[in-house]
Amino acid sequence: MNNNTVWLEIDKTNQAVLSYFLEQPTAPSNKVEYVQVTSDELLYLTVLEDVIFGPGMVATLGDLETHRARVIAAKKASVITAKPTSNAPQQHQNPNSSNSNNNPQTTKDNAKASLIAAMRNHRSRK
Repeated sequence: MNNNTVWLEIDKTNQAVLSYFLEQPTAPSNKVEYVQVTSDELLYLTVLEDVIFGPGMVATLGDLETHRARVIAAKKASVITAKPTSNAPQQHQNPNSSNSNNNPQTTKDNAKASLIAAMRNHRSRK
């Protein structure tokens, strides 16, 4: 079992996310389907329900698909911008200057820290 993979239980009638499982359920159902997602995608859907959506609203398969499309587009854009062009002049970087804004890991860590802070702030207001 991969610790980064979970299975969402999706209602076939309205595509709502009902629950999640650590392992794929084996019993067939005509009312629900199971979709494999990463723990990051599950976190996104959870935060969407907890922070963004109003009371009573639930995440759907469409929300997951929209998120996946944005992630793919962002990865493509970062690959395009990360490739140096052969015609562009090389810029000399000062080794003493810290440019953490261009480091993808730092950006990801900052985004994660911001998300966690927003979640804590939201939960503390309840």
